[in-house]
Amino acid sequence: MRLDGRIAIVTGAARGIGRAIAQGLAEAGAHVALTDVHRDEAVEAAQAIAGAGGQAAPFGLDVSDAQACDALAARLEREIGPVSILVNNAGVIFPGRIDDPGAKEKWDRTLAINVGGPFNMCRAFYPQLRATRGAVINLASIRSFVAAPNAAAYAASKGAVMQLTRALAVEWGGDGIRVNAIAPGFIETTLVPDHEKTAEREAAILARTPLRRQGRPDEIAGTAVYLASDAARYVSGAIIPVDGAYLAG
Repeated sequence: MRLDGRIAIVTGAARGIGRAIAQGLAEAGAHVALTDVHRDEAVEAAQAIAGAGGQAAPFGLDVSDAQACDALAARLEREIGPVSILVNNAGVIFPGRIDDPGAKEKWDRTLAINVGGPFNMCRAFYPQLRATRGAVINLASIRSFVAAPNAAAYAASKGAVMQLTRALAVEWGGDGIRVNAIAPGFIETTLVPDHEKTAEREAAILARTPLRRQGRPDEIAGTAVYLASDAARYVSGAIIPVDGAYLAG
């Protein structure tokens, strides 16, 4: 599955799943723009990809800022070329109950990034995706399907991402744009705070996951490369769990 000559953009690409996806797309031949609110980390990630022989360029971006997304879309088209692969990966989670102090602020910020981000990026890059008959890959979650305590905002946001994916697949199908989502299970990333990585949590995850382990970021990247490639040219509106059979159990 090759992506030679294609231009991709990955949000939240400085670390974890986003970085692994950017690396996977670059290894498949795409020229990848890595965006992150932490620009210095995006620079380091892009340098690592370039050092391995890939094409990568870093950009600072807060996906909740619609004007910034519009400006970046114009800049990329001008400086690199039209984007044909958009990966909406940037996301946050603030564990807690909805009756906790500060829950409203956490709710608003979670939805602004996890749902507003894909909305802003899809709007900003739609003209380029239409021109290239491109592909959008959103990052949903197992929480799009099943809930858990202390994660109402996150679950609500990922449920919205799942439905946004389906809605845009229908809305943009006539433009030749494919829109799909990956729903990761428990992946070893920095998104989960260190103080929550307890032995009890690990045991609970493994007990519920038939493959009896957590996933790695690079195991999400393979699915992203597939969805971006011509091998998936008739796949649209799909939500693909990559979860070690968590949802099947």
